[in-house]
Amino acid sequence: MKTIFLIPLLLLLGVGAFGQCCQSSMAMTSGWSAPDHSQRAERHGLGAEHDLRESSGVTMARGELAAWEVLSPAEETPLGDVARDYRKEHAAAEKARIVWEQVGD
Repeated sequence: MKTIFLIPLLLLLGVGAFGQCCQSSMAMTSGWSAPDHSQRAERHGLGAEHDLRESSGVTMARGELAAWEVLSPAEETPLGDVARDYRKEHAAAEKARIVWEQVGD
């Protein structure tokens, strides 16, 4: 049973591999060639400086404060304290009662 599937699979893979490795240069010519970056491999001076912003003016405003001057760091509760609080809430919570009723007596 395996041979029935294995032979066509090997035949298909063989045809695909033959098509990739054994091309004749006359049948298929490629117009693509690898780019030549010879200038990039040499040492040369840096390019001219360009401003990335659209306007090169300096922008300033009055009354602005840095965030660290205005905001205080958030108070974080330790994880152990949070777990203890949850345990206390769970212990104080009202528990459900199980009421068994006998049916069919």
